[in-house]
Amino acid sequence: MNLLELEINQHIKIENIEYKIINKVKFNEKASYWIEYKLQNIQDSQMYYLNVEISSKSILYKILDTREIQLKMNMIFENEEYELFEKGKGRIETYSGFTDVALNDEVDYYEYNCKNDKQKILSIEKWKDETEISIGKIISLSKIKVLSRAE
Repeated sequence: MNLLELEINQHIKIENIEYKIINKVKFNEKASYWIEYKLQNIQDSQMYYLNVEISSKSILYKILDTREIQLKMNMIFENEEYELFEKGKGRIETYSGFTDVALNDEVDYYEYNCKNDKQKILSIEKWKDETEISIGKIISLSKIKVLSRAE
């Protein structure tokens, strides 16, 4: 199963919850890249992102309300302490499906690990006109199942 090649409208299950792929965006940074899928939970319509790196590491993020946030090395978010472990600048190489991004758009991203649970990640993306905040967790490949090809 190659998670870098999923398609729009395809259904997948992550930890026994079914999602539909809404869009797909390929980001690159220097010599590396990753794919970000926007997912819709079939049961409650909540929106998520599934980031898949070329190393096969995958993270499922729940999209939170967009808001301003103070970027620091360490921060408290929703009563948990997080510390910065990665930051960088991604550029959109390709995309498909309904999305509000364009080719070559750039995003500054900041990834924070929860001090109490290293599987839990706070993601902050600063776009030119907005800041997106998501809370996520690392997902084992064994917890992801492809259900159908695109319709």
